[in-house]
Amino acid sequence: MLKRLPKKARHNILLFTLNFIYIFIIGLFEDAADVDFVYFVFISLIYLASILTVKDESNYYFTYPGIMILLTWFSVFLHFPLLTKITGVISFLFFFVIIIVLIVRVARSKTVSLLEFLESINVYLLLGIAGALLFRMIYSSDHDAYNPPGEILNSQADFIYYSFVTMTTLGYGDITPNDSLARSLSIFFSVAGQLYLTMIIAMLVGKYLSDNTRNQ
Repeated sequence: MLKRLPKKARHNILLFTLNFIYIFIIGLFEDAADVDFVYFVFISLIYLASILTVKDESNYYFTYPGIMILLTWFSVFLHFPLLTKITGVISFLFFFVIIIVLIVRVARSKTVSLLEFLESINVYLLLGIAGALLFRMIYSSDHDAYNPPGEILNSQADFIYYSFVTMTTLGYGDITPNDSLARSLSIFFSVAGQLYLTMIIAMLVGKYLSDNTRNQ
């Protein structure tokens, strides 16, 4: 059945599946010894799937996720604080470009189909993942940047949780920012999350109504 779908739809389904597992499933096993390794494997796959959703026919674009994967794994095994910071910033910029491309694609589409819905959902999930990577980068540089509910923030699941709680402005308060950079980024992601939902819903509803009007 999937083979009958357009290539862009298949790639977006793949990206959505990886995002879903990364955000919702792996964290269920956060007490496992190798859970961070699983997170790094899946973020590497998300880099590749992200490029698949936006690339043209050229394989040149796979250079970018290749660089991201190398930086991610080097920062894991070498434990260089500077490399961790660089990887976090470049990861955010990588996802930022992917997000912009997907938003532009949705904005330019003339109809509302499964593809547009998948792309819109993937944008929101990628924004949360990008936030989690940035928050972890800040915490790895300064453990006093956040007030954790326990002694420390244990795994990537904590940062994913904090990122989406911030984006949705739930504000549970169990994890709170403690310095100026952490607060500024929290404000940015809370505003970005609300603005995106407002704009994308208005855009999709407008296209849907316009399409219905033309059909009638």
